[in-house]
Amino acid sequence: MKRKNDTAVKKQSKSPQKPRPAVKRRKLAYARVLEFPQAKGRTVELVQLIADTDYHCLSIRFKDKTDLSVVIDPALSFRANFSDWKTDEQRVIKEWRTGPV
Repeated sequence: MKRKNDTAVKKQSKSPQKPRPAVKRRKLAYARVLEFPQAKGRTVELVQLIADTDYHCLSIRFKDKTDLSVVIDPALSFRANFSDWKTDEQRVIKEWRTGPV
């Protein structure tokens, strides 16, 4: 018959578990990427860049009368391009540049 103390000794005598290796995190190309899943599948009607002296915004209007607006901090500079990725290689069709926004 086993005594309670013998069971406790057996639990303590097991070799200690090895720590799990740290999870490897994939390094992203950019520090922070925001996605807007609400825009997926919608048809674009109009894209506007508003660059007033006190308000900067990229507005994307969809045919269903919804709108995605990205307000841009005045300390940032702004560059935009329209690209073709059909060959899995970027081919810039048109590029727009502004000074500091």
